Amino acid sequence: MTKKSINLEVDPSIMEKNMRIIKDNPVEEELNKLLSSVDSVPSKLVKPRPGFCVKTFTKPDNKKVFVNICLTEAIPCPRDITNDELMQILSSDDPSSYRVPMSIGEGRTELDKSGAPATVYDVAINPNFFSKIEKDDLFQTFFLTVVFEGLQDKYQFEIDSQKYSVLKNRKSIGTLQSHRIQIRDIKTCNAETKPLIEEILTESGPKMNEMPTQIKKAIVYRLRREPPTGEIQYLLAEFRIPASVDIKDLHLEVGEDRLVLDSKGQFDSVDFFLPCSVDQEIIEAQLNRNNDILSVKMPAIH
Repeated sequence: MTKKSINLEVDPSIMEKNMRIIKDNPVEEELNKLLSSVDSVPSKLVKPRPGFCVKTFTKPDNKKVFVNICLTEAIPCPRDITNDELMQILSSDDPSSYRVPMSIGEGRTELDKSGAPATVYDVAINPNFFSKIEKDDLFQTFFLTVVFEGLQDKYQFEIDSQKYSVLKNRKSIGTLQSHRIQIRDIKTCNAETKPLIEEILTESGPKMNEMPTQIKKAIVYRLRREPPTGEIQYLLAEFRIPASVDIKDLHLEVGEDRLVLDSKGQFDSVDFFLPCSVDQEIIEAQLNRNNDILSVKMPAIH
């Protein structure tokens, strides 16, 4: 597997290097209409609580990795099935038909008990499902396999899935990070429904015509894809930047599958995952002061 280090803060000076103020382009009424009428998907920032911590190692360099399995009611519970049903699903032609909703956080460096640095990831799940995997070895093994695959797909490194252990005396390593969760129709664990997908999305992401609900002092924005159908060539994020915000106060960070825009506390930070991987090296950002629109063009990686 090809290794690639993904760091959200790819270019701290991206605003200075790639952004330019445009004063002579005409205002497009169509864009303003789209920004004001776009459908919304509510979201909220949640702080999960600790569950248990798993220690594992990367391959082939054998670097230590910790995965904090943490809990929040904001994540829906997967469909409740028996051990026999799980075995049947895993041996079927479509084992992916059973999905476990989870939120996979960004990696960070923490110190282990010996004081050595190690990479830590937080993975949030529903508390009811956590109770199940805590008591049932089959479901725990299945769940950790799914978690390891999710981490490998998202961050492009390989985990030695045969070499892991659940820590006995520590529920988490470091301080658990907050997760932004999209609020959709959440079913109960015992509901007879189709399997749910992840609420925090990695490769698939939110729909192009959706954006998180805005709160007080929030920057209005939208995300769209080009072309509208077929293979994505690039993503275009558009933000309405109030005239009171100076360009020097804007800080833009683009990761392979995540975007963060900060205005030094003047407005709430914008933070969302992208529906596909983008090329961090050729991001284009333009601030048009005719209509106060910041456009960020992100070529897709195929």
